[in-house]
Amino acid sequence: MSYKKLILQTTEYLQIKLYFCVKYIIMKKIITLLICIFIFNSCDDGEISFDTFNFDPAAAINSCTPNNGLFFKVKNNEALILRTPITTFANSVTASNSPRTIVINSSNQVIYRSFNSTVNTSYFCETLPPATPSVINEWYATDGVTGTSGLIEVTTTQILNPTTNTVTGYNHYVVFKNITFSNGVNTFTYENFIYGNYVTAP
Repeated sequence: MSYKKLILQTTEYLQIKLYFCVKYIIMKKIITLLICIFIFNSCDDGEISFDTFNFDPAAAINSCTPNNGLFFKVKNNEALILRTPITTFANSVTASNSPRTIVINSSNQVIYRSFNSTVNTSYFCETLPPATPSVINEWYATDGVTGTSGLIEVTTTQILNPTTNTVTGYNHYVVFKNITFSNGVNTFTYENFIYGNYVTAP
């Protein structure tokens, strides 16, 4: 084999080797980039999953004393709180398909909270809320617009004694309409969220 032919073969070998080296480097960078994108998208940015923001509509709405204006539902380490005057639950039967409607504002608030451990009803009934569990996530319902959004609808019916037909209490069925929650960065909206039933004495 001539010296010239040997040089040519060596050059071709180096070119092939360089080609595959460049390909390897490019592929490595692409794979690294894809991994970074996956990790970034997997990070928890504080958003609530629609699948987990779910409270049993059949569970009763709780309060400590009716006049303190604080009503709530708890589920494990989550709470959905309604701050509203007791007049929202007036013992006055609403007409069919005409619920009592309250607009969300500074006097009528809906708040979602998640805690770092299980929360119970006694947490909300303390004069001074305990230090634990602590709040790790908080979303406020944004102010509503009359007849359009951010509405609290209450349908009030009598609870009757089946034997005497006397009134033993009033049931208030609460639904949030076109309610938007915000944590200051992100928002999400429910067109129709059933909060549940609150019972008052006659």
